[in-house]
Amino acid sequence: MCNDISFLTGINDPYLKFDKPATTIENGQKVIHLLQSLPMHCPVCGQLMQRNGWLRRRPVKIKILSIAGQPTVLSIIKQQYLCKPSASCPHPVTCVAPIQGIQKGCRIANLVKQHITLELTQNISQTTIARQHNVSTNTVSRVLTQMQDSFTPNRHWLPVAIAFDDFKSGQFAQSGMSMILMNPLNHRTIDIIESRQSKALRHYFLLHYSFKACCAVKIVVVDLFQPYRRLVHELFPHTVIVADHFHVVVQAYRALQAVRIQVMNQYGTGTHEYRLLKRFWKLLMQKIDHLIFKHYYRRRIFGNTCLSNSEIVDRLLSLSDDLKVAYEYYQTLISAVNYHDSAVLRQLLSWKLTQLPQPLQKTQRTLQLHKQEIINSFQFQLTNGPIEGTNNKIKAIKRTAYGFRNFEHFRIRIFLALKNSNLMVKAQLKQLRCLN
Repeated sequence: MCNDISFLTGINDPYLKFDKPATTIENGQKVIHLLQSLPMHCPVCGQLMQRNGWLRRRPVKIKILSIAGQPTVLSIIKQQYLCKPSASCPHPVTCVAPIQGIQKGCRIANLVKQHITLELTQNISQTTIARQHNVSTNTVSRVLTQMQDSFTPNRHWLPVAIAFDDFKSGQFAQSGMSMILMNPLNHRTIDIIESRQSKALRHYFLLHYSFKACCAVKIVVVDLFQPYRRLVHELFPHTVIVADHFHVVVQAYRALQAVRIQVMNQYGTGTHEYRLLKRFWKLLMQKIDHLIFKHYYRRRIFGNTCLSNSEIVDRLLSLSDDLKVAYEYYQTLISAVNYHDSAVLRQLLSWKLTQLPQPLQKTQRTLQLHKQEIINSFQFQLTNGPIEGTNNKIKAIKRTAYGFRNFEHFRIRIFLALKNSNLMVKAQLKQLRCLN
C-alpha cells in the first residue's frame, strides 16, 4: 500500500496508510483519506511514547499535485502520542508525528513547490502557475522570495570582462530603466541592477563587491553613453573600455535616416522622388556587400524598367549630394567595424565636420570622442550582442506577466529564465527534472 500512496501522491512516507473510504469528491476536489501511525520517541527524554488516540475531528489537509487534471487534497488523520511523567520527563508531553515531504506547519506538499519552481523557469505568468497547481498567487510569490538567497552575488569575484546595458524595467526604477550585468566571454548573466543612474550603480558595486574583485576586471563593454565613463574608471581602476559595435553603427544609421527624411521633405509629399525614398529606404540601410546586382526585376515605379537593387540605390543617391555623403559614411563605418580595420576608421573620423550633412556632424563628434574605445573593440572583439538578445527575452517575460511591481521577483524570474553564474541553482533544477 505504501508504494501505491507514494505513486499517487508523490510523498514517500512509509507510515501512511489508506483510510476508509480511500477517496471521495468534495467541492470539486479529489480527496485521498490517509492514516499515519509510527513509533514516536519523546523529544524530551527520548523514550518510546504511548499512542493516545487519533485526530479524527481535525484531519490535516495537504495540497498535492493534480491527478487526472483534477485538484487533489490529502486528508491525513494523524496519531496522537503521550509521554507520561517520569523521573527523566517530569511533565507530560503530547505531540503528533511529522509527515515526510511536508514542512512543519505547511499545508502544501514540497513536491508542489518544486513543480512551481520548475514552472517559474518558463515564460508563464504567476497567476497561471497558481491556477495549475491549485494554490494562491501569494504561494507562488513566497516560492520566488525563498529563492532570493540563491542568487546573491559573490562579493569576492568578478570576471575579467564584464558588459552592461540598460533596459526598460518598470516603475520600481527611478528612471524606469534597469541595468543587466553580463560576462561577455561565456554569456552568463551576473546580476540585474535596479537602476541605471550613476548614484545607484556606484552604490551597488561598492556594496556588493570588494575592491579586490573590482580590480580584477580588465575589460568593460558598454555603449556610448558618456556618464558611464567616469563611473567605470572610478569603480574599475585597471580596466579598458570597449565600445559596443551595435551602438557605434546605430549612430550613423540614425544620421542616414535623418538625412533621407530631410531630402524627402525638400522634394515634398506627392512627388516621384518622395515616393522613391520612402519605398526603397531599406535598400539604403542594407550593407553594400549584400546588395543584389545580378538579378533584374521590372519596377513599376520606374516605368517598368528592369533594374537591380544596386541600380536602384545609385538612382536614389543621385537625388541628393548630402544623401550620397551620408550613405558613403554609413557604409565605410560598417566596413571598418566588420573587418576591424582601424586605419579605415581613423581616415573616416578625420573627415571635417563642414564636409558632412548636419545630422552626421553630431555622429562624427561622438565617434571622435570614443575613437580609442572603438579601436579597442577591434582588438578584443567583444560586444553587447548577448545582452541585446537577452533584452528581448526580458521583454517577453514582462509582457507575459503584464509588468512587475516587485523588483526582486522580476530579478529572480530573469535569473531563472537565463543562463547565469548561479550554477548550483541550475543543477538543482536539473535534478528536479530528472526526478519528475
